[in-house]
Amino acid sequence: MGIFQGGYAGKFLYVNLSDQSIQTKPLERDFALKYIGGRGFSARILYEGLRAGVDPLSPDNILVFATGPLNGTPLPSASRLIVAAKSPMTGGIGDASSGGYWAPELKYAGFDAIVVRGRSSRPVYLWVENGKAALRSAEHIWGKRIDETSKSLKEEIGDEDVHICAIGPGGENLVRYACIVTDEEGVGGRTGMGAVMGSKNLKAIAVRGSQDVKIADPKRFQGVIDAYRETLKGEVWTETLRRLGTPNLVTHRQKLGIWGAKNFQSASIDGWEKISGEAFREKYLVKVMGCMGCMVRCRRYSAILDGSCTPFYTKGPEYETINALGAKPYITDPAVILRGHHLCDDCGIDEQSAGSAISMAMELYERGMLKKEDVDGEDLVFGNGEALLCLLEKIVYRKGFGDLLAEGTRIMGERLHADYYAIHVKGSEVDASDPRSMVTRALTYSVATRGSCHLRGFPYIDEFIKPEEGLKYFGTATVSDVKALEGKGKLVAWSEDWITVANLMGLCIFAWYRSRTFSMLIKRGLELVTEAYVAATGLPMTQENLLRCGERVYNTEKLFNCREGMGREADYPPPRFFDEAMPDGADKGAHLDRGDYERLLDDYYTARGWDPVTGCPTPEKLEELGLNESDR
Repeated sequence: MGIFQGGYAGKFLYVNLSDQSIQTKPLERDFALKYIGGRGFSARILYEGLRAGVDPLSPDNILVFATGPLNGTPLPSASRLIVAAKSPMTGGIGDASSGGYWAPELKYAGFDAIVVRGRSSRPVYLWVENGKAALRSAEHIWGKRIDETSKSLKEEIGDEDVHICAIGPGGENLVRYACIVTDEEGVGGRTGMGAVMGSKNLKAIAVRGSQDVKIADPKRFQGVIDAYRETLKGEVWTETLRRLGTPNLVTHRQKLGIWGAKNFQSASIDGWEKISGEAFREKYLVKVMGCMGCMVRCRRYSAILDGSCTPFYTKGPEYETINALGAKPYITDPAVILRGHHLCDDCGIDEQSAGSAISMAMELYERGMLKKEDVDGEDLVFGNGEALLCLLEKIVYRKGFGDLLAEGTRIMGERLHADYYAIHVKGSEVDASDPRSMVTRALTYSVATRGSCHLRGFPYIDEFIKPEEGLKYFGTATVSDVKALEGKGKLVAWSEDWITVANLMGLCIFAWYRSRTFSMLIKRGLELVTEAYVAATGLPMTQENLLRCGERVYNTEKLFNCREGMGREADYPPPRFFDEAMPDGADKGAHLDRGDYERLLDDYYTARGWDPVTGCPTPEKLEELGLNESDR
């Protein structure tokens, strides 16, 4: 069994595309205990393997596909894959997560991670099967979309059950926010990992395995599974996700007035009921789906059965789809949103960045800063669904105005002298919701290591934590006040380390963190996960040490960004959130205060043990975390 009694496959696969060499190396015990898996493996590999200033789209970048120790086990929702590299969107650490079956299959094929270097002189795909790997020509599938690519490879390999992650034309054409898609359904969105994969002329990785993921203590592990499943039974959020999927959040966003509509010019949407979770369920839902071992089953499969181009089938939508392709460009036609969603997924581009880029262009067009001739003759006003669909297609192939849109809003702002209207953090567009009325969300989005991200921390804890719990864990009961600043820096730092634990293990956070009680976050997210890790791997671990692993990984990611020149100055929300009040909705008039935010950021750095001037980890903090001198 080697040094691992279970959980880990115990091997990494190293692929150099430049010289077409493939090596297998053992996973070291100390490395596993220190970085666990997923984001931990990738962050450390990237920090050690890349020098400062590397062009993200050059052969020098490294692309890592990393699983966690619980992937491939029977624990519910242990399905997530981490793909990481230096991001072409931010210039800092980049990673994306996707679900489905690919990550468990890589474990069954005998590997915990794949590390890809260099660039192939011609398009290739990687075939991995039961401890072996080979590079094969992908010239016959270069240019194909995701669905066509998967069908072609399954036919070529002769196995319908092979699992495939691939890029579409978006990645091939180096759209800066291109995605990697697993099994035609799981999208590793954000940060441009598909562009990195395309820059390497790597079209796909197909995996097939029949090896077991061993469990060190099966009886103990079964006990964890039973307890974990019990925590999900009767959970209101779990039942809501199963019934409506993530589009259930539409009603919530409208009620709070945090849509970020019209490029964050509007807080609410007229006619929002047409794009609610209920509307999509009643009119378009075909079936409910889930990733491997999932009890929640939040995935949707939808169909448009009426209209001029029917029938039309696609997975989704997600709330993020509705936000990016609905709220931001102010489109309330669900058929347009579904068609745009399908195009983005099948071509492999991130719909949040694509929708944000088009929405920014719409605002500039309505302000007269872009003319009709600048945007390929489109009447680029908010609400124009046909223009949205046309420009999405142009982005994929970098045609006309789509070539600029394919760069993302930060570069658009620079080239059009319109930086103010580029709503991003570190080059990654603000997603999910408008944080102007909620300081915890504002801070979470802004300090996230991969650029604006509502999933890098858990910015909703202050909506339900009890005052006595706030006092116990964060030193102040006031942390339970959504509007208060006190204690929020420590809360955000804790939630980042805690969320990181799920990304290390390979767990889906929708099953893991969606609870409206803080005690359940501790039980499911620390107590049971620690027990699962020990039972699966046979390695020693405590809840405190596991949370410390999350902190170590987050600090490693911050070190990567600081080395790239992204210190305190990179941890701020867009100027619009300070300068303009929310124009409507429940919190009409709300905006961020610069003085308050500076204090909030100081509080966060203090909680982190980072230098408040530079925003980077101090030598004392690195020593505390066991990050050696070379890490600094």
